[in-house]
Amino acid sequence: MSNSPCTLTLDDGTHYDLSPLGSAKSDYIAQVGETSYNLNICRGVVGELHAVEEPDTVGGFVRKDDGDFILGRVHTNLTMSPMTNEPMYVITDGSSCPLNPDAKASTAIRFICSPSDFNAGTPVLVATLPPQDPCHFYFEWRSHLACPTNVKSSLDTGHYIAFGAILAIAIITWFGGHTLYNRYYLKRSGLSQFPIPSFSFPKIALPKTGRSTENTSGNGPRWGAWRRRSNRSGYTGIRADEHEEEGFAGRFSLDDDELDDDAEDLTGVGNEANAWRSHANGSSVNANGDSSGKGKNVGVHQGLVDI
Repeated sequence: MSNSPCTLTLDDGTHYDLSPLGSAKSDYIAQVGETSYNLNICRGVVGELHAVEEPDTVGGFVRKDDGDFILGRVHTNLTMSPMTNEPMYVITDGSSCPLNPDAKASTAIRFICSPSDFNAGTPVLVATLPPQDPCHFYFEWRSHLACPTNVKSSLDTGHYIAFGAILAIAIITWFGGHTLYNRYYLKRSGLSQFPIPSFSFPKIALPKTGRSTENTSGNGPRWGAWRRRSNRSGYTGIRADEHEEEGFAGRFSLDDDELDDDAEDLTGVGNEANAWRSHANGSSVNANGDSSGKGKNVGVHQGLVDI
């Protein structure tokens, strides 16, 4: 066990602190008949003393006509009662005993935990030795200040059990109250009457594994746009297959050589052009290019016109 002034701490964490009982205003008095026993705890008495040496160290006294009888000298040590396991305050080295001048008076005060006593309490004399002309005195002192407390570093599991019990009662009360409200007021039945919380998890959209042909951002080229580009013309929407002999783009491709051949062919159709114009004027053209106004001969393209 470890001690500090007017305190006592046991190995199991039980802690006693009697320092609040020290009074600087007045002494505690135990009255027995016409005899008054003046005591103080962990400090010297404050009452006036008569014919006493070293009055500042007196822890208790009894008033007498020939001088005050010292019950013991003050100190700040607490011990445990060997019979009741309660804190005990013992003062020694008092006045010389009447029947044995070589012995010194002593006093023992056993403190009893009494939660109902909210005040400091008062000492009560319970025994004296010897009965005649006593020299040793025994008191009992009941007070709520004598109840044990536990230091923070030595809290036992009882506090956690009490906290758990209070928490469980609160949860049961909440659950039962909500259930009764849902059942009788809201007229619910089944699982809906119990206040069971519902949990909703956010949906996670997984990315598509296939290639998308659309550009979602709106910036930059779309997928596959590079396939439709052409290096020779501005018709990017037309794609020619390399292995196709007569593709759509191949029919409409215009090379320089082909343009020259077409130009030469157009220069050789002058007679046919004249035949078209002559036919429009009501005349015909023969094979030699001679025209006649009778319209009997049929031109080269007359069949096409008739159709």
